Formats: sequence, C-alpha cells, structure tokens
Amino acid sequence: MNKKYPYSIVAFLGLLAAFASCSTTKQYTLSALEPATVDLATTITKIGVINESSTSKKSAYNTRIEQILSAKDHQLEQDGIDAAIAGLFDELLKDQRFDTVQLIHTKLNNSKGLGASAETISWNAVKDICDTHGVDAIFSLAYYEADTQVSLKKKTVKEQNMLRQYIKVQGHEITLETLIENGWRIYDPYNQKVIDELVFNDQITSTGTGTNPMDAFYDINDLREAVLDQSKNSGSSYGLRLLPQEQDVVREYYVRGSNKLVEAKKWAIEGDWQAAAALWEQEVANDNHKIKAKACYNMAFYSEMNDKYQAALEWAEKSYDLDNTKEALLYLDALKERIAQNKIVEKQLQRSELSAAVGLE
Repeated sequence: MNKKYPYSIVAFLGLLAAFASCSTTKQYTLSALEPATVDLATTITKIGVINESSTSKKSAYNTRIEQILSAKDHQLEQDGIDAAIAGLFDELLKDQRFDTVQLIHTKLNNSKGLGASAETISWNAVKDICDTHGVDAIFSLAYYEADTQVSLKKKTVKEQNMLRQYIKVQGHEITLETLIENGWRIYDPYNQKVIDELVFNDQITSTGTGTNPMDAFYDINDLREAVLDQSKNSGSSYGLRLLPQEQDVVREYYVRGSNKLVEAKKWAIEGDWQAAAALWEQEVANDNHKIKAKACYNMAFYSEMNDKYQAALEWAEKSYDLDNTKEALLYLDALKERIAQNKIVEKQLQRSELSAAVGLE
C-alpha cells in the first residue's frame, strides 16, 4: 500500500534538494599529519619498559562456569599483560630516536588503576630503576584488568541422533563479554613528572551454543586469541602516540559564481584537479572581484592539497584582501595553524625514520 505524503512535506524535500544542488561550495577531505600526542624531550634517548600492574583471582562465584571463568580471567590477565607490553616494546624499537629500549623486570604492583585517586611509583623508586639500568625515562603498564561477564539463554540447537541425523533440540546459548582495561604512564625521573597517562577500554564478545550450559561454554574457543590481539594492539597504539598521525581535514572550494567555476566542479568530481585548477587560475584575472576572490580561495585549496602550504597561505590572503568574507578569514587561520603544526611535526620526525619519507614545506 503506497503512503501519501502531504504536499507540504513533498515541497520541503524538494526545497532541500534544490538547496543542496545550488550550494556555492563543495566539501573535500584532505589528509594531514598532526603532531604527536606525546612530545618527548630530545634528551630522552634510552627507554625502559616496566610492568607495575597486578592480577588477582575472584574469590566468590555462584556457578561452575563462573569458577572456571575466574581461573581463565586470571590467566588471561597474565597473558594479556605480556601481550600489551610486547606491543609497546615492538613499537618503541621501530622509533629511531631511541638508542636503547629495554624490558625491565620489577616487583612493583599497582592495583588502584589510574586517575586522581591512583598512586604512582615513588620518584626515588623510579630514579633507582633508571640509574640501575641506564635509562632516561620509563614507560609503564600501570594497570591491567580483564573481567568476563556471562549471560545464558535457552536456544534451539542441532544435534546428531543415533542415526547420525541432525535434529533440533532444546539447548543453550552462552555469551561472554570480556572487558579489558589497561592504563599506561611515562615517568620522567629527573624532572619528577608523569609525562603522559592514558587508559584504554575495550570489549570482546564471544558466543557459544550447546545442549547444556557447559557444552555451550566449551564451544567458545577464540576468546584467548582475541584478548591477546586486542592487548597487543593497545600497547602498539600507546607507542604510536609518540609519532605524528594522519588525520582527516575537511576543506571547501567554490563551485558556483561563474561558468568556469561550474565547469571546474565537473573536473573536480572526476578527480582531474589539474584541469579544475587551470580554470580557477584563469578566473584569478576576472574583472569581478568576488569571482576573483573565490578563484584565489580555490587556488589556496589546490595548493594545500599539493602540500604547498606557503603558496596556499598567499592565495588565501589574496582572497581575503579581495573580498573580506568570513570563510576566507577562517581558512587563513586554519592554514596558519597547519603551518605551525607542520613545524612541530618536522621536529618530531627529525630523528626518526619517517623524516626521509615525509616532505613538509
């Protein structure tokens, strides 16, 4: 049965489509290198990696499954800690700014997590570790916990009968939700400063089926592998906080105002930016100052797209001088910010293997 919409709704939808097609600008997403979240001092060249997290078994459980899970969670935590530290260690080894990266075994234990109420290692202990092992700073897995919650429901399952035929019988489906929380710190012993602190929270869901709850539980066989993979990824992700990362940046360019701007839009949609830019450059000489300003704005966008940031800034300044629009002013500020960030990125990459592969103007 067809629905009949009121004329007002149809008219409104038509207006929305018309506005969308008549928009004077079109968005495009560029990729930009953002400075590393954690900016280490250049004097830090020797790194120690420690584990100060601790594990504990649950003492109370109501079912046999909960008892088995308690033991499994305890072993998962131990294995997950090793995987998380391995992920961080491997990432730090790739960073050419570090002369030394070593795994240091300690007897430190932290069971209070991270945050304002959590305790950190005493600075005397941190300095002793650094002096003993000849490192400048310590990366620590400060907290790790894997906790699995179980839920059970009835479900029809297939089972072979005496004739080896599959029949449907009443069974069970078990769902395990494993919450993984791990927290990291970077200690600078000589300035007595926690350089960085971050907590990762992840969840892994596993399901199994069987004719009884225990069969359904043992039907799950991928939980350990999933926890170890996720733990190693969190360690790797923490190591990547030391390096600049690519982020999406949304920009706009003008697609209306003159025939050439409209024609350039078609080339841009097809991905031929050189052809589009050739038309924009022609409009830079247009007698109409508003069209000329739009063309200059588009040339700034095209320059930024090609990593020519100084040229982009100059084009944007011309656009703003011609027509003092809010859009041109905002773009000018965005370009100045990006140029400033690129200088930080250059410094961060200066002593890493990425510096040779990234060209920043």
